[in-house]
Amino acid sequence: METLLERYPEILQSTTDQKLELIDELWACVRRDDNIAVPPGHQTELDNRLATILKDPSLALDPASARALLKPEKRSWNR
Repeated sequence: METLLERYPEILQSTTDQKLELIDELWACVRRDDNIAVPPGHQTELDNRLATILKDPSLALDPASARALLKPEKRSWNR
């Protein structure tokens, strides 16, 4: 079975910022679907993260800061 990346190879040639923008657009489409099943373990983790941010909002990142942390030179797990 052909993958989406095989059907649309130009995605692989896109910059990281363009790929993240595509992810944002796709996510916007997905989140409008009310039929998304979230596994219980994922829901627990989301609830925990939300509770942490509600307790201390200074821990939250704005989207631009989160994207900046995803840039290859900022990734601590790639060093």
